[in-house]
Amino acid sequence: MTSEQAMFCAKCSAGLRARLGVVLLGMALAVAGCQPTRPSPVSPYAERRVWAVAPLRNESGTLHADGLLVADHLARHFENVRNIDVLPVNRTLAAMDALGMEGIQDPREALRLLQVVGADALVIGTITAYDPYDPPKLGLAIELYVDERFEYPEALDVRKLTMAATSETAMLPTTQLDQPVSTVSAILDASDPKVEGHLMQYARSHGRGPREGLESLYRISMDLYTQYVTGTVSEALMVAEQRRLHPAAPPPAP
Repeated sequence: MTSEQAMFCAKCSAGLRARLGVVLLGMALAVAGCQPTRPSPVSPYAERRVWAVAPLRNESGTLHADGLLVADHLARHFENVRNIDVLPVNRTLAAMDALGMEGIQDPREALRLLQVVGADALVIGTITAYDPYDPPKLGLAIELYVDERFEYPEALDVRKLTMAATSETAMLPTTQLDQPVSTVSAILDASDPKVEGHLMQYARSHGRGPREGLESLYRISMDLYTQYVTGTVSEALMVAEQRRLHPAAPPPAP
């Protein structure tokens, strides 16, 4: 074989390997797209509601925690719940800027922001713990505020209030303007065996790649781990809302 023929064969071999790599990548993406997806969390609402999510305060003790990123992840999880539409987090952030809010310090500020963005409910929260190194750790505490005009419209009907008897007025819903209606908090440490097992289940049901060893990607990628924690916390908030609105109903399956 001449040197020219050898060079030609080497180029053909390299081209074949490149094309094979493209084919294998396409096959991997196709397989990834066929991975089973986890069903959406059970919705506590029979009618559509609009939610807003504010950037979370960082009280973790480290500057690496990003409250805006965590809010984006929470918003995406809430969007997957039936009958919940979520405003873009940037819109909520713009409303905070217009109000001169660097953060939300108390319930009155939360309710003021809720009225400005025009949503039915607002989620605020705090990053309480943050460690991006394997095993990662993330702690979140979130609160849900509702617009009482939507939650209890009959309680704000002035005509109905003036015409109602004393006994009927006493039965009207009690508003909660000074406090959140639902709260959830958790610190999920991947070194905890219970968290590790739950993370494995979550990775296998939400992952888009080979299942073998997929949970390890969630341990070395803080962004993926944040998706896991926000997904867990958002589902817990749905359960809390379900219990608040339907106390007699059986709790949804975990």
